[in-house]
Amino acid sequence: TIDPALGRDGHRAFIVEKGTPGLGNFHIEKKTGIKGYESTSFVMSDCRVPEENLVGGEEYYTGGKGFKGAMKTFNSTRPMIAAMAVGMARAAVDEAMRFARDNDLLGDVRVRDRLERMHRKVKMCRLLTFKAAWLADHQMPNIVEASMCKALAPQVGMEAASLGMELLGLVGGRGDHLIEKLYRDMKAMDIVEGTGQIQRVVMARQLVGFPN
Repeated sequence: TIDPALGRDGHRAFIVEKGTPGLGNFHIEKKTGIKGYESTSFVMSDCRVPEENLVGGEEYYTGGKGFKGAMKTFNSTRPMIAAMAVGMARAAVDEAMRFARDNDLLGDVRVRDRLERMHRKVKMCRLLTFKAAWLADHQMPNIVEASMCKALAPQVGMEAASLGMELLGLVGGRGDHLIEKLYRDMKAMDIVEGTGQIQRVVMARQLVGFPN
Protein backbone atom coordinates (compact mmCIF):
# COMPACT_ATOMS: atom_id res chain seq x y z
CA THR A 1 0.00 0.00 0.00
CA ILE A 2 1.17 3.56 -0.65
CA ASP A 3 -0.50 4.75 2.57
CA PRO A 4 -1.94 2.49 5.30
CA ALA A 5 -4.44 5.21 6.17
CA LEU A 6 -6.08 4.76 2.74
CA GLY A 7 -7.07 1.18 3.46
CA ARG A 8 -8.07 -0.70 0.31
CA ASP A 9 -7.74 2.47 -1.77
CA GLY A 10 -3.99 2.42 -1.14
CA HIS A 11 -3.35 -1.00 -2.67
CA ARG A 12 -1.02 -1.04 -5.68
CA ALA A 13 0.56 -3.72 -7.87
CA PHE A 14 4.16 -3.17 -8.87
CA ILE A 15 7.18 -4.97 -10.32
CA VAL A 16 10.45 -5.25 -8.43
CA GLU A 17 13.25 -6.11 -10.82
CA LYS A 18 16.01 -8.55 -9.95
CA GLY A 19 19.01 -6.75 -8.50
CA THR A 20 17.01 -3.87 -7.03
CA PRO A 21 18.79 -2.61 -3.87
CA GLY A 22 17.00 -3.80 -0.75
CA LEU A 23 15.57 -6.94 -2.39
CA GLY A 24 17.20 -10.12 -1.11
CA ASN A 25 17.39 -12.96 1.41
CA PHE A 26 15.75 -15.40 -0.98
CA HIS A 27 15.01 -18.75 0.64
CA ILE A 28 13.32 -21.80 -0.91
CA GLU A 29 10.92 -23.12 1.71
CA LYS A 30 10.60 -26.79 2.61
CA LYS A 31 6.96 -27.84 2.38
CA THR A 32 4.87 -30.85 3.34
CA GLY A 33 3.50 -31.23 -0.18
CA ILE A 34 3.70 -29.86 -3.74
CA LYS A 35 7.47 -30.12 -3.53
CA GLY A 36 7.86 -29.84 -7.30
CA TYR A 37 6.58 -26.26 -7.05
CA GLU A 38 9.12 -24.07 -5.30
CA SER A 39 7.84 -21.54 -2.76
CA THR A 40 10.33 -18.78 -2.02
CA SER A 41 10.40 -16.21 0.76
CA PHE A 42 12.27 -12.92 0.40
CA VAL A 43 12.83 -9.61 2.13
CA MET A 44 12.38 -6.05 0.88
CA SER A 45 14.19 -3.58 3.15
CA ASP A 46 14.32 0.09 2.11
CA CYS A 47 13.60 -1.16 -1.40
CA ARG A 48 12.71 1.80 -3.63
CA VAL A 49 10.61 1.04 -6.69
CA PRO A 50 10.42 3.57 -9.56
CA GLU A 51 7.01 4.92 -10.54
CA GLU A 52 7.22 3.36 -13.99
CA ASN A 53 7.15 -0.08 -12.33
CA LEU A 54 3.60 0.52 -11.12
CA VAL A 55 1.41 -1.93 -13.05
CA GLY A 56 -1.17 -0.06 -15.12
CA GLY A 57 -0.05 3.40 -14.02
CA GLU A 58 -1.44 5.46 -11.14
CA GLU A 59 -4.55 6.49 -13.09
CA TYR A 60 -5.71 2.86 -13.09
CA TYR A 61 -6.08 2.70 -9.31
CA THR A 62 -8.96 5.12 -8.76
CA GLY A 63 -11.85 3.76 -6.71
CA GLY A 64 -9.89 1.01 -4.99
CA LYS A 65 -9.16 -0.91 -8.18
CA GLY A 66 -5.90 -2.24 -6.76
CA PHE A 67 -7.62 -4.34 -4.11
CA LYS A 68 -10.55 -5.23 -6.36
CA GLY A 69 -8.20 -6.32 -9.14
CA ALA A 70 -6.26 -8.57 -6.79
CA MET A 71 -9.46 -10.17 -5.50
CA LYS A 72 -10.82 -10.60 -9.03
CA THR A 73 -7.83 -12.71 -10.06
CA PHE A 74 -8.96 -15.33 -7.54
CA ASN A 75 -12.08 -15.93 -9.63
CA SER A 76 -9.78 -17.38 -12.29
CA THR A 77 -7.06 -18.97 -10.16
CA ARG A 78 -9.35 -20.76 -7.71
CA PRO A 79 -10.92 -22.95 -10.43
CA MET A 80 -7.37 -23.74 -11.61
CA ILE A 81 -6.39 -24.99 -8.15
CA ALA A 82 -9.68 -26.88 -7.88
CA ALA A 83 -8.92 -28.57 -11.22
CA MET A 84 -5.53 -29.68 -9.90
CA ALA A 85 -7.20 -31.05 -6.77
CA VAL A 86 -9.77 -32.92 -8.87
CA GLY A 87 -6.99 -34.51 -10.91
CA MET A 88 -5.19 -35.64 -7.77
CA ALA A 89 -8.44 -36.92 -6.28
CA ARG A 90 -9.11 -38.98 -9.41
CA ALA A 91 -5.60 -40.40 -9.19
CA ALA A 92 -6.18 -41.37 -5.56
CA VAL A 93 -9.48 -43.09 -6.37
CA ASP A 94 -7.91 -44.90 -9.33
CA GLU A 95 -5.04 -46.11 -7.16
CA ALA A 96 -7.42 -47.24 -4.42
CA MET A 97 -9.54 -49.08 -7.01
CA ARG A 98 -6.47 -50.77 -8.50
CA PHE A 99 -5.30 -51.94 -5.09
CA ALA A 100 -8.76 -53.19 -4.11
CA ARG A 101 -9.07 -55.12 -7.38
CA ASP A 102 -5.58 -56.63 -7.21
CA ASN A 103 -6.09 -57.73 -3.60
CA ASP A 104 -9.63 -59.11 -3.95
CA LEU A 105 -11.19 -56.43 -1.75
CA LEU A 106 -14.08 -55.59 -4.08
CA GLY A 107 -16.16 -58.41 -2.63
CA ASP A 108 -16.49 -56.39 0.58
CA VAL A 109 -19.63 -54.26 0.34
CA ARG A 110 -18.05 -51.63 2.61
CA VAL A 111 -15.14 -51.16 0.23
CA ARG A 112 -17.45 -50.94 -2.79
CA ASP A 113 -19.64 -48.41 -1.00
CA ARG A 114 -16.73 -46.12 -0.14
CA LEU A 115 -15.26 -46.34 -3.63
CA GLU A 116 -18.64 -45.49 -5.16
CA ARG A 117 -19.12 -42.51 -2.87
CA MET A 118 -15.65 -41.16 -3.62
CA HIS A 119 -16.15 -41.60 -7.37
CA ARG A 120 -19.45 -39.71 -7.13
CA LYS A 121 -17.95 -36.86 -5.10
CA VAL A 122 -14.98 -36.48 -7.44
CA LYS A 123 -17.30 -36.32 -10.45
CA MET A 124 -19.42 -33.68 -8.69
CA CYS A 125 -16.31 -31.57 -8.00
CA ARG A 126 -15.19 -31.96 -11.60
CA LEU A 127 -18.49 -30.68 -12.98
CA LEU A 128 -18.56 -27.76 -10.53
CA THR A 129 -15.01 -26.82 -11.48
CA PHE A 130 -15.93 -26.94 -15.17
CA LYS A 131 -18.83 -24.55 -14.47
CA ALA A 132 -16.62 -22.07 -12.58
CA ALA A 133 -13.94 -22.18 -15.29
CA TRP A 134 -16.52 -21.81 -18.08
CA LEU A 135 -17.97 -18.70 -16.45
CA ALA A 136 -14.48 -17.21 -16.02
CA ASP A 137 -13.60 -18.02 -19.63
CA HIS A 138 -16.72 -16.19 -20.81
CA GLN A 139 -16.05 -13.24 -18.46
CA MET A 140 -19.23 -13.87 -16.51
CA PRO A 141 -19.63 -13.50 -12.71
CA ASN A 142 -18.37 -16.64 -10.96
CA ILE A 143 -17.46 -15.56 -7.42
CA VAL A 144 -19.67 -18.19 -5.78
CA GLU A 145 -18.76 -20.99 -8.20
CA ALA A 146 -15.03 -20.23 -7.93
CA SER A 147 -15.10 -20.33 -4.14
CA MET A 148 -17.40 -23.33 -4.09
CA CYS A 149 -15.18 -25.54 -6.25
CA LYS A 150 -12.06 -24.36 -4.42
CA ALA A 151 -13.60 -25.21 -1.03
CA LEU A 152 -14.94 -28.59 -2.12
CA ALA A 153 -12.31 -30.13 -4.41
CA PRO A 154 -9.39 -30.24 -1.92
CA GLN A 155 -11.74 -31.55 0.78
CA VAL A 156 -12.93 -34.37 -1.47
CA GLY A 157 -9.37 -34.98 -2.61
CA MET A 158 -8.25 -35.40 0.99
CA GLU A 159 -11.08 -37.89 1.54
CA ALA A 160 -9.99 -39.83 -1.54
CA ALA A 161 -6.36 -39.88 -0.46
CA SER A 162 -7.37 -40.92 3.06
CA LEU A 163 -9.42 -43.78 1.62
CA GLY A 164 -6.41 -44.90 -0.38
CA MET A 165 -4.20 -44.76 2.71
CA GLU A 166 -6.70 -46.87 4.66
CA LEU A 167 -7.08 -49.51 1.95
CA LEU A 168 -3.36 -49.80 1.28
CA GLY A 169 -2.43 -49.85 4.96
CA LEU A 170 1.31 -49.84 5.61
CA VAL A 171 2.01 -49.89 1.87
CA GLY A 172 0.19 -46.57 1.41
CA GLY A 173 2.25 -44.88 4.11
CA ARG A 174 5.56 -45.60 2.45
CA GLY A 175 7.42 -42.53 1.24
CA ASP A 176 7.80 -43.99 -2.26
CA HIS A 177 4.08 -44.59 -2.85
CA LEU A 178 1.79 -42.36 -4.92
CA ILE A 179 -0.98 -42.35 -2.32
CA GLU A 180 1.36 -40.98 0.35
CA LYS A 181 2.42 -38.17 -1.99
CA LEU A 182 -1.18 -37.34 -2.93
CA TYR A 183 -2.14 -37.21 0.75
CA ARG A 184 0.56 -34.60 1.44
CA ASP A 185 -0.08 -32.64 -1.74
CA MET A 186 -3.81 -32.38 -1.10
CA LYS A 187 -3.34 -30.44 2.13
CA ALA A 188 -1.39 -27.82 0.21
CA MET A 189 -4.25 -27.61 -2.30
CA ASP A 190 -6.56 -26.58 0.52
CA ILE A 191 -4.25 -23.75 1.61
CA VAL A 192 -3.25 -22.04 -1.65
CA GLU A 193 -5.59 -19.36 -3.06
CA GLY A 194 -7.50 -19.28 0.23
CA THR A 195 -8.43 -22.08 2.62
CA GLY A 196 -11.79 -23.79 2.67
CA GLN A 197 -12.83 -21.57 5.59
CA ILE A 198 -12.09 -18.44 3.56
CA GLN A 199 -14.11 -19.79 0.62
CA ARG A 200 -17.10 -20.40 2.87
CA VAL A 201 -16.84 -16.82 4.18
CA VAL A 202 -16.89 -15.55 0.58
CA MET A 203 -19.88 -17.71 -0.34
CA ALA A 204 -21.82 -16.70 2.78
CA ARG A 205 -21.26 -12.99 2.10
CA GLN A 206 -22.51 -13.44 -1.46
CA LEU A 207 -25.50 -15.44 -0.26
CA VAL A 208 -26.75 -12.72 2.10
CA GLY A 209 -25.83 -9.88 -0.24
CA PHE A 210 -22.94 -8.34 1.70
CA PRO A 211 -20.54 -6.17 -0.35
CA ASN A 212 -17.30 -7.78 -1.56
